[in-house]
Amino acid sequence: MIGFGATACEQSKAAPAAGAAPAPPTAAEREQYDRYRRPELLLAALELRPGAVVADVGAGRGYLTQRLALAVGAGGKVVATDIDAAALAAIAPAGPGAAPVETRLVQPADPGLEPASYDLILLAEVDHLLPERAAYLRRLASALAPGGRIAVSNRPLYRAPLLEAAGRAGLGVASESRALPAHFLVLLTPETP
Repeated sequence: MIGFGATACEQSKAAPAAGAAPAPPTAAEREQYDRYRRPELLLAALELRPGAVVADVGAGRGYLTQRLALAVGAGGKVVATDIDAAALAAIAPAGPGAAPVETRLVQPADPGLEPASYDLILLAEVDHLLPERAAYLRRLASALAPGGRIAVSNRPLYRAPLLEAAGRAGLGVASESRALPAHFLVLLTPETP
């Protein structure tokens, strides 16, 4: 099974033989997907600072994980989570100058993140797959460090259900970016009583 963070070009592949990992996307598929997703615009809108601690929830094969690791630099940390061990195993190190990446196999209803630890938690094209969005978002909120944010990026049809669930989870919209042509990007923070 492909984890909830698999890319569209990964999902379009024919099903692999039992026990075999899906074939990685070709260079042309990656290029086409990058034009659609615009990861450079997403990263710019996140305004990550060097040394930040970031979680890539539903990371799949790491489409954004390595980019996050480069953005926060060697002094930062990235935790990539997914429900699919084979997808996590495909995440390669980001290279020199990048943050270390820790991969974690998690259960669908449990993000597996330490409390009060993360400057940014990213859910990119995964929130619609969560078993119960509001409960999951509450769990993510407890993992935020002071001043931390939950960033959710997805296709526009998922925006309204996300905002409804965020409200039930006690989260408010801190900001919203219109930089991505085919996706929304909402930054959520805990509402103060």
